[in-house]
Amino acid sequence: MLPHKLYEALRWLISVILPAFGSLLSALNAAWGWNLPIDAILSTLVAVELFLGAVFGISKVVNDKTEG
Repeated sequence: MLPHKLYEALRWLISVILPAFGSLLSALNAAWGWNLPIDAILSTLVAVELFLGAVFGISKVVNDKTEG
């Protein structure tokens, strides 16, 4: 099990930081004409967010059942 502070930090990273970073990167790419493969980058970022969110969600359900 993860310590509570680490769990909360990772949950915040998954639910706030990664989506915000994707939006920032997309906007900057368009504004500055960086010509990054933004579709591939954002698809990868969303896939990572979904995977981590699912793992954390399942872990929370299992942890809540064992504690309750």
